[in-house]
Amino acid sequence: MINNRRTICILGGTSTVGVTACKVLSKLGYSLRVSVRNIETIKDTGMYMAPNIQLFELDIDKESNIGKFFKGSDLVIGAIGPSADYSEKMLLEAMAENIPYVDPGGIHLIRKMRNSSMKGTAIVGSGIFPGLSGWMLSSVLKEAFNDDLIEMIIGGVYNFSKAAAIDYVEEIKSYKAGIPMACVRNGKILPAQKRSPLNLPTRISKLSILPYVTEEIQEIIQGKYMLNIDSYTAAPVSLFSIVNKAHCQKKDLVNALMGQKNSNQKAFIWVRQNKGNDSRCIYFEGKNPSVLTGEILAITANAIFEMPRKDGIYTMASYLEKYQVLDELKKIDKFKSEGKI
Repeated sequence: MINNRRTICILGGTSTVGVTACKVLSKLGYSLRVSVRNIETIKDTGMYMAPNIQLFELDIDKESNIGKFFKGSDLVIGAIGPSADYSEKMLLEAMAENIPYVDPGGIHLIRKMRNSSMKGTAIVGSGIFPGLSGWMLSSVLKEAFNDDLIEMIIGGVYNFSKAAAIDYVEEIKSYKAGIPMACVRNGKILPAQKRSPLNLPTRISKLSILPYVTEEIQEIIQGKYMLNIDSYTAAPVSLFSIVNKAHCQKKDLVNALMGQKNSNQKAFIWVRQNKGNDSRCIYFEGKNPSVLTGEILAITANAIFEMPRKDGIYTMASYLEKYQVLDELKKIDKFKSEGKI
């Protein structure tokens, strides 16, 4: 039973991710403090009218001490982007108040803070990918053997907000989010051995596919020396054409990504475990990646109160290893899920 007196602070109340997380958590009975840069822009929209929601005006660029906004609360959600600019500040402010922190981005902070002596709980990469993708892969690896081959495709058709586009460009220009044209053999990252999976799913065949070992996968394989993974990212041809111009100015790339307007968005995660001549496949598909990310973010926040607390900074895949994420997602959104984890 959820304690309705628990309070969750959400930084970034006008983003689709923040709005969605707020809706889910409000229905669960939490008291919510939601920050927006300018209350005037939303006061006539009817957003945040529920009695368990308090609205605050806060500009993270101008406010030097955001900790006072969530002092005394039970959990902080950082839904402000770009993650490269804001995640570290939000996380550190929450840790200074000893309040658990959840972020759909911020996975780059794992390596930066891994050896720090930080007290408190932080879960980063709590969205679709990173997030649900890593959780699904980790679930499959629990029953994997040394000679198994895991094939994984993540991607879809989606639109970019300005914050998401900036993060994406930062990642592809520096390879922070992963290593293209690579695979994992015996726990080591090596040049890709194939351009596409052995059995490409029909529903994905119209998209362009690129071998890509994500930062999330790199975290999962830490210390596991006998893993064999072929991982791929999939997206429309137009998106890859933009990515191929990564030598262009950052501003031009961001604008080009934001100009991609797809009326039928979807996100998917496909995982196949090959055991000799046998295999099993798990597939997830959902609409509007931003909404899905907000829902997964809310599930992660709620799970913190239901599970034994652990200090440190974790990926969602690591912290929610034993939590039934898909069962919770089925309760709040329509999506396709095939196969059993």
